[in-house]
Amino acid sequence: MTSLVTGQIVFLECRQTRLYAEVIQVLELRLTGWIRPLALVTGSEITPLGTALGTVTLDVDESVVPDMLWPLDQLQPALDTEVIPLLATLSAKASASNPAPDHSQRPTGIHDFVRSLWAEQSQVLNQCPMP
Repeated sequence: MTSLVTGQIVFLECRQTRLYAEVIQVLELRLTGWIRPLALVTGSEITPLGTALGTVTLDVDESVVPDMLWPLDQLQPALDTEVIPLLATLSAKASASNPAPDHSQRPTGIHDFVRSLWAEQSQVLNQCPMP
């Protein structure tokens, strides 16, 4: 298992979608990481999740995806070559003035992603033989 550190960018992957997040804290005794979602990336589409780069400007209930606790063994470190363009895109989207952003897809997209990821992990765990 790779050792993660605070501030590191990691990702979770399910099918062809990645959730990029910042590591807030590593809880080694619990084998869990506290992560803050930054963006959901599907193909070339990048959906900022409202917590990246100080972009929270709307009603918190509608625009912010909450932090998550996630098993360390499922968090994969992102490469610099992935993170730098991602952060540049998030920064550009945050600075672009868009008077009426559409946040209707944001919660559904992240919730569907997490649901799919847990379902996928449950299938893997159910296929493992008991010791």
